[in-house]
Amino acid sequence: MILHALNGYYHRMLDDPDTEMPAYGTSIENISYALVLGEDGSLQAIEDLRVGEGNPSRPRKLPVPAAVTRTSGVKANFLWDKAAYVFGADGDGATEKNRERFAAFNDFLQVIGKEIDDAGFAAVEKFLSRWECTQSEEIVGRFQPWEEVCNANLVFRLDGIPGYIHDRPAVQREWLKFGQQDSAAPVGQCLISGEENVPLAGVHTPIKGVRGGQTSGGYIVSFNASAFVSYKQDKASVAETSAFAYTTALNALLAADSRQKISIGDTTYVFWAKRPMPLEPFLADVFAPSEAVGKESAEQDDRKTAKDIHGLLKAVRDGKKPTDFMPDLDTDVQFYILGLAPNAARLSIRFWQETSFGDLLDKIGKYYQELNIVRQYDSEPEFPPLWRLLVQTATLGKAENISPVLAGGLTRAMLTGCPYPQNLLPVVLDRIRAEHDVTYFRAALLKAYLLRNTKTEEVPVAFDPERKDSPYLLGRLFAVLEKAQEEAIPGANATVKDRYLGAVAATPQLVLPMLLKNSANHIAKLRKDSERRGRAIYLDRMIQDINCELDNYPKTQTPEQQGLFMIGYYHQRKNFFTKNIQEG
Repeated sequence: MILHALNGYYHRMLDDPDTEMPAYGTSIENISYALVLGEDGSLQAIEDLRVGEGNPSRPRKLPVPAAVTRTSGVKANFLWDKAAYVFGADGDGATEKNRERFAAFNDFLQVIGKEIDDAGFAAVEKFLSRWECTQSEEIVGRFQPWEEVCNANLVFRLDGIPGYIHDRPAVQREWLKFGQQDSAAPVGQCLISGEENVPLAGVHTPIKGVRGGQTSGGYIVSFNASAFVSYKQDKASVAETSAFAYTTALNALLAADSRQKISIGDTTYVFWAKRPMPLEPFLADVFAPSEAVGKESAEQDDRKTAKDIHGLLKAVRDGKKPTDFMPDLDTDVQFYILGLAPNAARLSIRFWQETSFGDLLDKIGKYYQELNIVRQYDSEPEFPPLWRLLVQTATLGKAENISPVLAGGLTRAMLTGCPYPQNLLPVVLDRIRAEHDVTYFRAALLKAYLLRNTKTEEVPVAFDPERKDSPYLLGRLFAVLEKAQEEAIPGANATVKDRYLGAVAATPQLVLPMLLKNSANHIAKLRKDSERRGRAIYLDRMIQDINCELDNYPKTQTPEQQGLFMIGYYHQRKNFFTKNIQEG
């Protein structure tokens, strides 16, 4: 099913003239330089194809004859390759191994091009026939710095003629003919397309771009032991054309500039729709909004997309239908999400979901309903991206300290509607105890967990003075005690929050009597100041009102009760700094 969906995406993109999806027999590779040749094979110039300003610049993505898979040994590409193959030399010089690579490049050219009648191809043949590997550094250095060229991928161009030699019609015809005449591949039925008697791929193209994976790429379809063989087949029955399609599509989704991928923990997620839709990169803005979102963008379309996504999220969070906000939105289109993680030379399938876009929006809407809580500061995001939430669970607030298990579980809960990971609550409480801080993001996570994973029927979005739950009232009480200390002793080095937040949440009966005694001293100090006497009366009355609703202080509280305690504390603290506007 995964391969079939990726194959469909490839053909969808191939039919779109505005995309750069390569056709069969080609691949998109990183190319840094073009060797400009005269018709006599002389090297006229070395053209720098790299893009980007400043240093370092990056290679240009170009379609070239499909790259070979180098698992071992020497294998050359056709009309493009690394300097070691094209020049027979690299940073180590013209070693014996590099000379072998140069010979393989030349031989492969002759095998395919023996019937090519083309001036550009002939120029490459002449260039190779007269090239001296030992003089590579000297000759190349006349045009470009050898240390930059010696490790780069190169293509060829005929002087005065636009385009590259590998794109010339006569060359392309022979390259495709060569691929079709490859009789070494076994024949069978393709499990993706269903076609019969088609050449089956022996080795599939490596998948690159998965965080933590090998730079050479990994595989989601591969075999290396007889234990994996079934039905007397030692390879998956995937046609060469289908293998090219699904690997090309997946590599395009995983490209560095793709807005259809995101990395959470040790897993990289890609997502796509069965049919074209303007909100296809929608999930990227849920996981990690682009820099253009919320800022003035250079393109009007970018501003409109950002506004549409924010409005759509608000609509689904508030329980409205997506089509109420965007009438033309196709909610029935199939949507696919694939999660990949590195596993040596292979890739593990961590997550796979096939659903309608409308169902996905419903799941995300419920997720944001549960997270919805009053923001501590107006500058904080109304729809917190997943990575911001996960960072709040990590030691020192560093992304590298995020638990992969927690990241995967929270992502799965968001996308499928399943319960949140059981370790989410203790992890958030541990970070609050360690840092003495109930942030907006942590309060949101606590609220979401209590609503979905426990029998808590309702957790308020903002301060609720009518709520009578003991944990919520205890949280409010602690916030008032902290406020009394802040006003009585401004600028104190350590507040009651810094010393007792975790302890009072876990064991109220042990800690609160001592804190109330100290609070009486704080309020007495405020009463002595005529300008702050009103504040003393206000805070003292709040403490008494909350205590009147409490039968007793429990000896201990469960983690779930501690979570509600932290929300009560957060709400009361926010209420202290919220201006009350009374209508006259």
